[in-house]
Amino acid sequence: MNCYTPRPEGIENVLQLRCEPLETVRIGFVGLGVRAKRAIERMLHIEGTEIVAICDLVEANIQEVQEIIVSHNKQLATEFCGNDGWQAVCAHPQVDLVYICTDWLSHANIAICAMNNGKHAALEVPAAMTVADCWQLVDTAERTRRHCIMLENCCYDEFELTLLQMVQQGVLGEIIHAEGSYLHDLRERIASNDDGGRRWANWQVEFMRNHNGNPYPTHGLGPIALAMNIHRGDRMKSIVSVSSKRVVAEDNEQGLVGNMNSSIIRTEKGHTILVQHCISLPHPYSRSFLLSGTKGFAQKYPISQMSFDPEGERAIIGEELQNIICNYKHPFVEQYKEYGEQLCGRRWIDYAMDSRLIHCLRNGLPLDMDVYDAVEWSCLVELTEQSVAKGCTIDVPDFTRGDWNLLDSTNFA
Repeated sequence: MNCYTPRPEGIENVLQLRCEPLETVRIGFVGLGVRAKRAIERMLHIEGTEIVAICDLVEANIQEVQEIIVSHNKQLATEFCGNDGWQAVCAHPQVDLVYICTDWLSHANIAICAMNNGKHAALEVPAAMTVADCWQLVDTAERTRRHCIMLENCCYDEFELTLLQMVQQGVLGEIIHAEGSYLHDLRERIASNDDGGRRWANWQVEFMRNHNGNPYPTHGLGPIALAMNIHRGDRMKSIVSVSSKRVVAEDNEQGLVGNMNSSIIRTEKGHTILVQHCISLPHPYSRSFLLSGTKGFAQKYPISQMSFDPEGERAIIGEELQNIICNYKHPFVEQYKEYGEQLCGRRWIDYAMDSRLIHCLRNGLPLDMDVYDAVEWSCLVELTEQSVAKGCTIDVPDFTRGDWNLLDSTNFA
């Protein structure tokens, strides 16, 4: 059964989309919270970028960003403040790329507006909160031939890149099963209704109070989907999801719906993926990231370890594991980690992500991740909620409209 409608006549997919090279990538930022300010600081260190427009609802955020720009001896950006400022950024004639760091619910609308105005769009995670918005992102990207990338930084972490390299070289064999998660004890943040100035509770926690599924699936799913060649020879076909009962904390009477959500995805080729989300129970931070193949096994949390056939029961850890990681070091690690750590510390993966985005735009190359990645990973927000509510398996839309097997591997180098 097809879970899509055909493309309009004359419209093609945007797999491996190439656009005209940009000598300088002129960026407009929408939303100037913590994530955006860090991104602006990074962009000011990346060659071939210019920040030409900024927008926020809070005037103080705009002035703080202008001070950051001036501190780097750059020209002040055109500033917009107010509820309609994002539309002005999207229409700004000098903007090439709209970089979106707003609340979840507004990501898709701003990206769609940007592409309709001829701009490329880069948006924070998740890219969209409904399947309908996912389809609108795809339809707009295909019609306008503009890039739409979700800024999933976990895809650039060193262990994940190492495993991607190993999978592409066949070291783990066929990947039969994978696991990814976002398990992060944020109870103090939730209970205090504050996030050290990040205003987490203003919209993220409020969304999770009223939706029972996995509202934040992409950190765990993204690197796995790349390693398993989702829409590059395989696709996510169906999903079944369950949530635990609601537990009310003593100092937070509203609590959260479904403390732990667990979802199992089955792919077209019969592979399985477990994705989990929990922010309201005691648990050390974990994104899981587990790959189980016919020739080997690798896991990042709680400790990094690997094993290989025929000694499958022997866990490779410590120095022996580090030697393997070194032997399969991804080119992105060589290229971006050292300077990225000097600039951003442990957040060097953000620097790698932004540097790759700018490199591809300046050279007219396909981006590392495309609009299909953005919506395939984000559609779990609604699909998991549907599955929990109905207690049944839900079909995953084929956002490529049947083109999921035209490519044979992840082009991520």
